[in-house]
Amino acid sequence: MKQLYMIGNTHFDPVWLWKWDEAMASIRATFRSALDRMKEDENFIYSFATPPVFEWIKNTDSQMFEEIKQRVAEGRWELAEGWWVQPDCYGATGESYVRQGLYAQKYWKENFGQMSNCVFNIDSFGHSPALPQILNKSHIDYYCFVRPEKHHISLDSPFFWWQGIDGSRVLTYRAQDAYSKNLNNCEQNQENQIDQDQLIVYGVTDHGGAPTKIMMQWINEKENAEFSRVDNFFEEHPACEYVVDKELLTGDFGPYSNYPKIKRMNRIAEYALLNAEKAALLNEKNENATLEKCWQDILFNQFHDILGGACMKEAYIDAENMLGRATITANEVMHYNLQQITRKMKTVGINPRDAWNIVVWNLNGCEYDGYIEAEVQWLHEFDAYDKGILLIDEEGQEYPCQIIQAKSVILGFRSRFVFKGKIPAIGYKMYRVVQTQEEPIKKALNLYEIKTEQLEIQISKETGYITGVFDKKNGQKLCSDIMVPKCYFDDGDTWCFNIDGYDENGLEFHFDDMRVIEAGELRTIIKGTYRLRDSLLHLYYTFYHQERYMDVAYRVNWNEKHYVLKLETKAEENHHSVAVPYGSVSREATKVDVPLGTFLKIGDLSMSADSIFSYNMIDKVLGLTVLRSAIYGDFRMGELDYEEDYDILSQGINEGKVRIDFNGDVHCMPECFLNPPVVIVEANHDGILPSEHGYYRVCGEGVSLSTIKQSEYEKDAVILRLIEQDGLEKQAEIFVGEKSYLLTFHPYEIKTVKLLDGVLNECYMTED
Repeated sequence: MKQLYMIGNTHFDPVWLWKWDEAMASIRATFRSALDRMKEDENFIYSFATPPVFEWIKNTDSQMFEEIKQRVAEGRWELAEGWWVQPDCYGATGESYVRQGLYAQKYWKENFGQMSNCVFNIDSFGHSPALPQILNKSHIDYYCFVRPEKHHISLDSPFFWWQGIDGSRVLTYRAQDAYSKNLNNCEQNQENQIDQDQLIVYGVTDHGGAPTKIMMQWINEKENAEFSRVDNFFEEHPACEYVVDKELLTGDFGPYSNYPKIKRMNRIAEYALLNAEKAALLNEKNENATLEKCWQDILFNQFHDILGGACMKEAYIDAENMLGRATITANEVMHYNLQQITRKMKTVGINPRDAWNIVVWNLNGCEYDGYIEAEVQWLHEFDAYDKGILLIDEEGQEYPCQIIQAKSVILGFRSRFVFKGKIPAIGYKMYRVVQTQEEPIKKALNLYEIKTEQLEIQISKETGYITGVFDKKNGQKLCSDIMVPKCYFDDGDTWCFNIDGYDENGLEFHFDDMRVIEAGELRTIIKGTYRLRDSLLHLYYTFYHQERYMDVAYRVNWNEKHYVLKLETKAEENHHSVAVPYGSVSREATKVDVPLGTFLKIGDLSMSADSIFSYNMIDKVLGLTVLRSAIYGDFRMGELDYEEDYDILSQGINEGKVRIDFNGDVHCMPECFLNPPVVIVEANHDGILPSEHGYYRVCGEGVSLSTIKQSEYEKDAVILRLIEQDGLEKQAEIFVGEKSYLLTFHPYEIKTVKLLDGVLNECYMTED
């Protein structure tokens, strides 16, 4: 007879259609109920573990927290959720999923003396194929989920080995019909009705509520049902032959596209934390305690409903404040440490010849070779100045600068300029700022036929859109109809539970005009203005005179309801590759939106976006999703009254930027685009440090150095995380100062190493 392993659980949303303070009160009542059930029935087991929720209990009812600790020690309260929260599994960077495990496992060890071996990720909207490796290397053996349900992805069995892109496997179970109030129906709705043992999740969902007495009575009276822990089920079923080796995407695609503002704020916060960790390490300061608190803010707001844009409007005030707190704290740590280092440098400039130096820090794991904007002050320390600028490094090499519009509008008060430079990986380079006294160059320009050293760009006078990009040397057409805005009717609820795609008839924007913003020696920027009903769109096209890439920035004042805004590009094929957190996958045409990581590549064309997180691909047309204007928290249970004054997502100003690279670089370009250099304006002074230096670098194409931080457990140890990006066996050499270490990588391997006393050893992502 098949056995029913009954997992008592509360799927709890700490934020959703309520705010965290209401949830805190609710979960106290839930835990009280669960603890009371344990007193009433000695066989009852409860599985729940979310560190920030436990912290709520610790700070509001310390006696209850101690009671929970006792039940955990007895084995009757299972720490079954080995991450900080149940996150959105696509919207964050790969490092965030490492930190979900690192800080959760650290919390369990410090408070309960044990680690979790399971991630109970019931409600998340899809699961990235790089996760099995991250789970393996975080002491996680088992994984449970619900979405995608069987109507989105058919599986031969709910119990399987989930194999990631690197070949790592984790035992996984799809728990269908979880939290059903009728356990008879729940049993009948399981995927395997014949002879396979089943893991059934019962309890109350979303707002709180423990398993009920009626449910427990059903289990006690059922001959083949037993109270169980999640790990008990997996431990008693070690033999599994079924392997699933694909990403687990849900067709409920709304969370991939909703509310890009919160997704962008999350990404900004992630890079701020990574930069702060590197800066502190370079300055030999231990900032772990401060930065861990920042990570906790970020990880909490990666909860699947928050990052998925599925919460009520008021919840995002708290989310944005928390991400802002994390970002500003991280930026303080970064600048305190970088400026402590910068003040020790011997400047290139000297008094009284030079007013300023600029020090450019690149905190990415690869060399930065690109354009940098900087701004210096004249009044009132110096005389007013509004003419040309030149940069000169210590070797005497000159770097032409293009004067651009300063952030202030006071003539002669400040100068802002752009230049091209090479900055070493995890390092810096210094330049002195020279006044040339020359008038800034303004080039004559044909608005509708732009020519750079590498490219020719044709723009339609009728539509204002780019109709062709050509290789200037051989005349080859590289792309056509690029970044064309289109608007489609979107009758989906917040999650798109009720639709299987957008309306197929797109609305066109009306072209108003095109004007020149910049036309200098280094770059050209033109601005197109377009209108659609009550909305106004500006597209800023930036062409770099020496490069085979361009940028398209957008700024839209959006006032439409129940429409989706896309930027569309014609492609040569449907097949493409796209970044997922700490990996990449190949995909074909897709009618519905799917997640977009740090890049998307079609042939020799690659794109990176700082504020776009999803796309679709229909008949060789790539549609980047700028925004959806669905209703906040619309769980469509009936007919919608379109006359009601609902809160609508993404109203008002939305802006972002897309880089389009015709070399198809997916190694350094996305990282440097999304995490640009940090510029410090420095007065002249003596010092002991050189004007240019790189601290860490990797020699090996396609191996990236994503993380450098101080160990959580050994004060003198350094943790480094490296990722093989191309799906190939390869070697790479990592240089730390003058010393180097040779590492071997398997395809898509995420390697965590600990450097201590000059010795490099591999370790878990949990740093043990």
